[in-house]
Amino acid sequence: MGLLALPLVLKLLRFLPDRGYGFARQAGLLLSGYLFWMLVSLGILQNTTASIVVVLMLVGSASGLLWVREGREMLAALRERRRLIVATEVLFFLSFVFFALFRAYNPEIAATEKPMEFGFINAILRSRTFPPRDPWLSGYSISYYYFGYVIVAMLTRLSGLPSDVTFNLAGITLFALTVNGAFSLVYNLVQAHLERQAQLARAKEALVSWAGVLTGLFGALLVALMGNLEGIFELIRARGGGSEALWHWLDVKDLHATPPSATWYPDDGWWWWRASRVIHDRNAAGQSVEVIDEFPFFSFLLGDNHPHVLALPFVFLALALALNLLLSLEKPEPAPLAEPRESGLWLWARALGAVREMWAGGPFDLFLWALLLGSLGFLNTWDYPIYLGIFVLVYAIRRQAEYERLGLGWVLDVIQMGVVLLALGLLFYFPFYLGFRSQAGGLGLVGLVKTRWHQYLLMLGVFVYLFLSLLVALMVRYAGFSREERRLPPLAWIAGAALALCGLFALAKGWWTAAGILATLSFAVALLVWGGRLQAQEGRPVTRLEPSTLFALLAAIVGLGLTASVEFVYLRDTFDNRMNTVFKFYYQAWVLCGIASAYGTFYIARRLKASRGLARAGLVLWGLVAAALVCTGLTYTVMATVSKANGFQGQPTLDGTRYVKLYRPDDYEAIRWLREHAPLEAVMLEAPGGSYSEYNWVSAHTGIPTLLGWGGHELQWRGNYNEPGRREPDIEAIYRETDLARVEALLDKYGIEYVYVGRLEREKYRLSQPMIRKFERLMVRAYENGSVTIFARSR
Repeated sequence: MGLLALPLVLKLLRFLPDRGYGFARQAGLLLSGYLFWMLVSLGILQNTTASIVVVLMLVGSASGLLWVREGREMLAALRERRRLIVATEVLFFLSFVFFALFRAYNPEIAATEKPMEFGFINAILRSRTFPPRDPWLSGYSISYYYFGYVIVAMLTRLSGLPSDVTFNLAGITLFALTVNGAFSLVYNLVQAHLERQAQLARAKEALVSWAGVLTGLFGALLVALMGNLEGIFELIRARGGGSEALWHWLDVKDLHATPPSATWYPDDGWWWWRASRVIHDRNAAGQSVEVIDEFPFFSFLLGDNHPHVLALPFVFLALALALNLLLSLEKPEPAPLAEPRESGLWLWARALGAVREMWAGGPFDLFLWALLLGSLGFLNTWDYPIYLGIFVLVYAIRRQAEYERLGLGWVLDVIQMGVVLLALGLLFYFPFYLGFRSQAGGLGLVGLVKTRWHQYLLMLGVFVYLFLSLLVALMVRYAGFSREERRLPPLAWIAGAALALCGLFALAKGWWTAAGILATLSFAVALLVWGGRLQAQEGRPVTRLEPSTLFALLAAIVGLGLTASVEFVYLRDTFDNRMNTVFKFYYQAWVLCGIASAYGTFYIARRLKASRGLARAGLVLWGLVAAALVCTGLTYTVMATVSKANGFQGQPTLDGTRYVKLYRPDDYEAIRWLREHAPLEAVMLEAPGGSYSEYNWVSAHTGIPTLLGWGGHELQWRGNYNEPGRREPDIEAIYRETDLARVEALLDKYGIEYVYVGRLEREKYRLSQPMIRKFERLMVRAYENGSVTIFARSR
């Protein structure tokens, strides 16, 4: 799919040093997945393998037409970058193999939310049309951001492999795509920096540099492989070190209660889980309040294919779109901004008053910007406003070059672009939003619960050190400009002062974490605004700071801003606390700060060559501290990998249902029978259970909708418990009632074709033999083994 979309990507991301090659896979998956989903949703195609082939032919045809027009230039560009292409492909292959080996020793689709995710994939595979049926609320479609599962199901059909295996292959692929995405983005930042310096010096920079490759690898390490700093304290605790005062001060939930380990790494069950809960909130009574602070490697380690993981590789594509736009500002022969072209899309945009002067790429660029950015709303809705916001902010920096003063005209220009992209992004995915029900209930204020500074540093300490180092280096550089050049634009004063005042307020309140973040942001934002202004250098207009540096600053500002925001507000949901908002915001903050930190490391390391004496010694010391912090973060990676893979012992496999076969063999055989014999439109009944329980595995493993699955999750997805609440007594009546007329009426009401009676149903409803035998008078005994009986209605 990446190859099919490559010409489109080379055209779209033409200002990136790698021409966008590193993001072709993500673009190919998104474009193919979008066309497949949309055409099936509109009823033009059905959810079949043949339809996927048709979609691939359409994407390939579009790329082919572009190749006919510009193929010679594209081929030349690829040849010039062949070493980078080889490096990118080798990195993807090695990442894929490494994680496949790891996952083969813990492939179980069990625990946490894996049954839910597995159920979505199987339900999509069984749905003729979209939206797909909800496997845990029959008669309803999935009310969740399910685009990632459509892509996984699409790949499952193409591969011909069972979903038992492709569930794990999806996680492996996501890891490799994330590694490649982080590598490619950081590589482009560094290479663009080197090319700009070479152009200003009237020298020629190699199209592929070792500095770019090495820093790209470092970026992939920070974003996708490194853990937070909690791991080192797990090691200390496992070896019997540390005092009770230390553990009480850290206050990482349950860490103080863990016994010493019998091995060199922690061995107390799910010890690695605690790293995703280092921010430990307590209410006024001192009671624990759950807060989630996952990071990418934890997610891959856990193995859940949740939307925030499914969307992760694609946020790098969104960032690449923004970087490409920013880099266009200083190209030797940039495409000029022009009047809107007279096409239907442009006329529509003009009718909204949304575009006055637009990107010269025309509808091609605008269409793909909106489509690719908009996909994040369908993949993981939380990500969409973040990365749309970053893109619009980059557009603001890009457009300020056209204005002498950053006044109302510039503001309206930026707002117009944001409105157009948002409108198109929502329009392209309108069928999804039409049926989507959210639990979101507005904004809530964070009360006395604030993040303690040492727990913040446990989570993001590596990035804080590296970004603060970059900020100091940039401030030193700023001081080296002339007095006239150092003059800050009004916007820099306004934004910086506003953030500083907020920081002082937080400091007065004793909110140390918020105060520190806001103080940092006040300097960073002022530098960003100042650095984005144009000046003449070597006879050509350039920004005061390199576009790559501006992008890194912006990424870190947004990342730190997200972590600051949850000190004051949160998005209200079923839990009505800041748990979910911290989870979603910190996850993206990790990505953004990781990218900025990798670039910052390169930026500072470049100064080492020119430094002498004490300055050189200081830089070397800085590098040693940075290396120590990164190695400390990797402590978690190494220990958790070995622990989660059970020391790489046992029989490796990627079959995620092996666990069911070993520990619930009767259910396993019954599931296989249902997969083979149940019609696509069938509805079944099994006992519902609580979230994260062993209930509802049958519907999850088959994709056949049941009356009710995990009720708590349905509440989260739909924002109310009305329908699940009505169904619970009906389900109990079907299993326990002996009045045949009432049971038959309920079976008819819900269109139930199969009733599953297994160990969990017998235990939950205390089923007697008369309760079970009544089904024989209404249905036929279609399947039976040691502990499972499946009754079916005659068709």
